[in-house]
Amino acid sequence: MASCFSINATALPQHHHGKVNYRSNKKCLGSVRNLVKTTGVASVVSAPQESLQKGNWVKLICGASFEDVVDIRNLSLVYTLAGVDCIDCAADASVVNAVNEGIEAAREIVYLRKPWVMISVNDDEDLHFRKAEFDPEECPLDCSRPCETICPASAISLHQHQSTTEFSHGTETLNLLKGGVINERCYGCGRCSPVCPYDKIRMALYTRDAAVTAELLKRKDVDAIEIHTSGRQTAPFEGLWDDLRNSTGYLKLVAVSLPYSGDSTISSMNTMYAMMEPHLPCLNLWQLDGRPMSGDIGRGATRESIAFAARLAAVEDKPHGFFQLAGGTNAHTVEGLKKKGLFQTTLVAENSKDNRSMPPSTASSHALIGGIAYGGYARKIVGRVLSSMQSQHGLARIEDYPEHLLEALANALDLVGTVKCYDPCT
Repeated sequence: MASCFSINATALPQHHHGKVNYRSNKKCLGSVRNLVKTTGVASVVSAPQESLQKGNWVKLICGASFEDVVDIRNLSLVYTLAGVDCIDCAADASVVNAVNEGIEAAREIVYLRKPWVMISVNDDEDLHFRKAEFDPEECPLDCSRPCETICPASAISLHQHQSTTEFSHGTETLNLLKGGVINERCYGCGRCSPVCPYDKIRMALYTRDAAVTAELLKRKDVDAIEIHTSGRQTAPFEGLWDDLRNSTGYLKLVAVSLPYSGDSTISSMNTMYAMMEPHLPCLNLWQLDGRPMSGDIGRGATRESIAFAARLAAVEDKPHGFFQLAGGTNAHTVEGLKKKGLFQTTLVAENSKDNRSMPPSTASSHALIGGIAYGGYARKIVGRVLSSMQSQHGLARIEDYPEHLLEALANALDLVGTVKCYDPCT
C-alpha cells in the first residue's frame, strides 16, 4: 500500500525565534488533527491486546538506556498520535513520567486510546544496558573526533577549553578538550568505541535494580514490563522473575526479549515460560531481537529479526504467547515479512488464557507475528525534526511548534502505517 503522508513545509507559518505565535499554532494544530483524521488512525487503531491478535501491534522503543526526558516526551506525543500500541522506555521514574506526559499531551490534541507504557530491565549483562565512557582530557587536540560524527543520538559533544595551571617556574595555559558523553542521551549502541583512533572509549555495563523496578510496576501508569535476557542461561532470568513476580499482578503484559542463539533458543523460551506461568496473570510476549540498535543503519539491518521469525514459524513446539520483531527493524521490515509469508498470517491459538483476553469473534486464532517494535529507526526519522526544532527554539514542547509536529507526525505515520495499513490516499 502506497504511503502519501506528505506536508508542504513551505506553506506552514513560521515562528519568530524565541517567540510562540499562538494564532499560527491554533491553525497548525488543526492541520495535525486533520492529518490524524484523514489517515484514519482512530478507525484503525484498536485496543493493544487486539492489535497483537490481528498482527498489527506497533511498539515504540525509546531505548532501555535512553533517558533524555525532553526528547522522550516529544517522541511519545508524536507516536501516540501515529497510533502505536505501546511505548517502551527505561525503568526510571522520571522517564516514565515523561512518556505519560507525552501521551496525555497527544490526547489533548486528538482523543485516541492510550498506548501501554512498558519499562525495560535486564537479568544480566546486555548490550541495551550500557553507556559509553571516556575522559575528554585524554583526547589529543588534533583528533578528528569520529565519535561525535558516528553517534546516532548526538550523545557526544567535545569542545576546546583553556586551563591555567601553576608550576614552580610560573603559570602555564593549556588547551584541553572538555565535554564528552552526554549520559542521558547515550543508549549504548557502541558505534563510537571501534572508531576511536586512540582506543579511549569504554562501554560500561549495568543492571537495573530489581527492587526499584518492582516499585515502578505498582504505578497505575505502567502497564507492561520487558525483561532482556541472553536466553543462553535461564538462572539469571529465574532470579529476576522471582524478585518481580509479586508485582506482576498490576500488569497487562509481560515481554521477554532475547536474540536467536542457536538450536537451544526455542527450548530456553519454553523453559522460561514454565518459570513464569504459575505467577503470570496477564498476556505474555516474546520479542525476537535480531540485530540490536541497528534499524537506522540501513535496509539490511532488519534481516536478522526476520530470520528469527522464520525459524520460529518452522518449529512445532512454539513457546506460549505472542511474538514481536525488534532489533534492526525499519521501513523495510514489513516488506521482508511479506516475502517470507509471515506478515499478518494466522496461527491457531492453543491456550485458553489468551482467548479469555480476546473478543469472542477472534478468540480461535491470532497472528503468527503479533507486530513490530521500532527503536533506532523510529527515533531517527522523528529525531531529525526534534533537532531542527531545538536548533531554532531550544528545548521545547513540540506542540508549541505545530509545523514541526506536523512534519514529525507525517514521518511517524509513514512508518507505523506499514503495519497498521493506514490508507491516507483514499
